[in-house]
Amino acid sequence: MSTKVLNIRYLIDLCKQLRGLDNDQKDDFIRYNVRYYQLFMTIALSGGCLAAIMCLYSDYLLNGTIMPTLIPRLSLLVPLGIFLYINKKISNYKLSIALNHGMLHFVLLSTIWAVYYLQDKTYFAAGAVTIHIIMWTLGFSSRIKDTFISYILYFGFILLSDTFNHYDNMQIILALNIPCAFAVLFAQIILTLITFDHYLAIKKMEKETITDELTQVGNRVMLEDITDKANMKISNPSALIMLDIDHFKNVNDRHGHIVGDNVLKYLADYVQKSVRKNDYVIRYGGEEFLVILNNCTIEEGTKTINKIRRSVSTDTNSPVPITISAGIAEYTGDYTTALKLADEALYEAKNSGRNKVVVNA
Repeated sequence: MSTKVLNIRYLIDLCKQLRGLDNDQKDDFIRYNVRYYQLFMTIALSGGCLAAIMCLYSDYLLNGTIMPTLIPRLSLLVPLGIFLYINKKISNYKLSIALNHGMLHFVLLSTIWAVYYLQDKTYFAAGAVTIHIIMWTLGFSSRIKDTFISYILYFGFILLSDTFNHYDNMQIILALNIPCAFAVLFAQIILTLITFDHYLAIKKMEKETITDELTQVGNRVMLEDITDKANMKISNPSALIMLDIDHFKNVNDRHGHIVGDNVLKYLADYVQKSVRKNDYVIRYGGEEFLVILNNCTIEEGTKTINKIRRSVSTDTNSPVPITISAGIAEYTGDYTTALKLADEALYEAKNSGRNKVVVNA
């Protein structure tokens, strides 16, 4: 973890960044936390269940026998088994969070049930506090609102149980648990900011891995990822476009490589801003770019790339005047064939006058 996390100003800055995320980004952050910490959550909750069952020994010391509390304590094995079974099958992070907190409340409910049979119920005050340890652990992969709702249920169960357990020290129970709840919620805020800092660092490294350093669009690593057969991210149908800067060598020869680099950056940025959020712009090599328009027919894709081609040729913001040529083909399930067809169309566009779009249907 970066030492900057210990700086109050940096924590405030992290808080502002977190609040500024859109819903998709927030979902991605929480999903990342749940996926990263879920094994830790499973171990912690399983350990909490086993610890609650081991309280049979303290029950024996208080009652002189474990028989009255045996069923309440061992009843935890049923929800624990269901939890471990379902936990492997859940992919929705919201359901995972709900399952984690649900398992925690089963620990509380079984404890309340066991306390009903204890001759001395005063020790429940200390026993209830231990639930906060598990609640704090769940904070690694929960939203703050999840913990807050969980605490409402927690205190609701305690107050409800007082109607039949009749705690003699109810004030002490609340006096111990309410400050603990505030402490856990505060700790979760800090934990969330720390994990957010870690998340930002991971995302930065991921972006650097799949981003072309010069143009800041995708690179071949990204292309391999989105076209992986086991995890194909291209929709069917989609339009594959290979485009090339006309006479780019002349740009470098006449104006120098710095201007040439600026032209590449300009074109990459222009194309990126001209397509949709779920489309891909890849620097394929040199001055060639691959544009993947998701959920797009070849007719729609042709209109889009022609609009970009015409705009680029007249845009006064370009470092130097340029034109582009493009070849387009439709992806219908065979990426390799579609790419080959788009590349052949680009070759035809360059050899038949340039500054045009050729469709290879």
